Parts: sequence; structure tokens; C-alpha cells
Amino acid sequence: MKRSANTSLIPTFRGMVLLVALSVLGAAPALAQDPAVAAATPEATMTQPGTAARLEAVLQSIVERFPGRIGVYAEHIESGVAAGVDPDTPYGMASTYKVPILVEMMARVESGDWSLDMPIDLTVRDQHIGSGLLADLWAPGLTLSLKNLATMMIILSDNSATDMLIDRVGAAEVTARMRSLGLENIRVDRTTLELILDYNGIDYEPVAEASLVEIIAYRQQVSMSPEEVASVREEFYEGPEDKATAREMTALLIEIAEGRALEKESCDVILEILERTRTGANRLRGLLPPGTRLAHKTGTIGRILDDVGIIYLPDDLGRVAISVFTFADEPDGERAEAAIADLARTVYDFFLFTAPASDWPQ
Repeated sequence: MKRSANTSLIPTFRGMVLLVALSVLGAAPALAQDPAVAAATPEATMTQPGTAARLEAVLQSIVERFPGRIGVYAEHIESGVAAGVDPDTPYGMASTYKVPILVEMMARVESGDWSLDMPIDLTVRDQHIGSGLLADLWAPGLTLSLKNLATMMIILSDNSATDMLIDRVGAAEVTARMRSLGLENIRVDRTTLELILDYNGIDYEPVAEASLVEIIAYRQQVSMSPEEVASVREEFYEGPEDKATAREMTALLIEIAEGRALEKESCDVILEILERTRTGANRLRGLLPPGTRLAHKTGTIGRILDDVGIIYLPDDLGRVAISVFTFADEPDGERAEAAIADLARTVYDFFLFTAPASDWPQ
């Protein structure tokens, strides 16, 4: 027997689909219309489906479950619709600062000072501690093009490659480039070697020109009490160096995506490299549908765990630039990655299941 339609019981298409999508992520209770739930979470239930305020309320509910602090800001590039939580507090960038470094490197290429095919030799003094592959190879004996060096810096987050580039472009020049783009809250101050040594309370100057073997030996000589380690770490976390806000990192990503950070051809090279990133399988990418196109960069040190990038929506629905910076109460990579993945999927679903860019509410 065919049941007659009861239109009073049919929710709006936008609200229904977003509710279903967020139910999968465990966010449906925050959006439920049950009076008891509404009383418990009024900020989530009073906002309208399909609006940035609703998205922001759900992002807030995810952030509140995390044992620590999170700065997140997401913007649909085509429409300008955006939402965030704590987007204007500076957070440690860790290796996400390699995106600004890449921008400054491409500016040198664009000016004609360098070329992407320019060969660069790896020496024993270029091999540094931390992530990547170059420190495990034999040097001398390897020559990389500038583009391959930049690719290593991004896709494997190679610290040796990063320091080879930052030594050439200069940290101050990277920060100056950000200022020229109107980004006042992104600053790059140190090489990755300096950053890691500062995190461990070890002086940089004695090993500034040292080989990897000498750096490791020097590091092993340093002995500190647990109290001293804790003090060093707090000083590192609280310092202003190498920090950015989620809002401005997202703005930088949009400038790159729109071909405004540099000439479009240079920006396209940056995006091509970012799309090849192999790190962070459980972060921005963690809950996205398989095959989702993503150009991003991760960062990790101690209680800092980040991922920033551009998510490409299917069916020509546009692109979403998103930056997530986390600072955990205690080192907890698994929970931080889960929070980043949850935030990314929530943003993805919201922009996927709302109106096309030409019909976005402002």
C-alpha cells in the first residue's frame, strides 16, 4: 500500500543531508532536535542548517573534546564562506612552516635568480637530525635539482632538505615574504636543526657547521634532569618563534590556490608538490573519502601536531583551504590526529552537502 507524503515531517534537503553526514562522525547529538539535547547544547541546536554558524558550532564541539587547544580555520575558496575556532591565536607551525619556505624559494625562481633544474650537492654538513631520507644517504655523492630538494622537503618532510633551502633563502626573508602578502602572523625564525635543538635545550652554535655524526655526539653529551627538561619544553612552546595563526595559514593557502601568492605558474608548482605529500595519513586525509584530492603539509614536534592544506571537493563543488594546529596537554599523537581528521571530514561534508558556490549564504 502506497503511503501518502507528509511534507510537514520532511526536513530541508540541506539540513537532512548534513545531519546524516555528521551522524557518521559522531556529531549528530549536537545537532539533534530533541528538547533535552537542545537544552544541553543550545549553541549547536539554535543555529540554522547550511550556515557557517552551524559549521562553527560543530567544529567547536570537536575542539572541546580534545585534551588541549586547537586552532582551526576553513574557508571555501570559491564562495568565501568560512568558519573556525580560535583562529587568531599563534600556534607552533612545526614542519608546516615548510610551506612559507617553499613560497620564498619559488619567488627566487620566478625572479630568475634560481632555476628549478639548478643542481645542489649534498655534503656531510647538510645532513641534519629529524625526519626525512637525506640524512640516511652517503655524502658527498648526491646531487639534487632545486625542485627535487623542495619535493623532499614537502613530501617526506625532510629536515636536511629544508635546512639546505632555508640556509639559502634566509628565515628573515621568508617572514618578509609573508608580510608582503599581508600576513602579519606567520613568522619563520629557525632552521629545523635549530628548532629541534631548542626543543631539547641544546645550544646551536657549537654544531652550526657540524656533520650529522658530530651533531648526534654533541647531543648525547647533554644531560638534564626531568625538571630541567620540562622547563626547556615550556619555554620552547611559549616562545613566539615559528608560529602562525590558523586564519593566516589558510589565507596563505588560498593565495597559493588562486595564483596570487606568486605568478600562477609558480603557485601551480607549489600545489603540485603539496599534492604529493606522503606524511599524515591519519590527519586531514584520515576520514576523507578514498581518492579525495588533497594538497597539504604536516608538522609535528612534541605536543604540537598540525596539518594544513587544500581539499578538492568532487563534482566541481570547489576547494576548501583548512589549517588545523593542535597543542595537546600531553604528547598524544593519536588523539590529535583523530581530532584533525574529524575536523576535516566535518568541513568536507558541510561544503559538500550545501548549495553550489553561486548560492552560498553570506
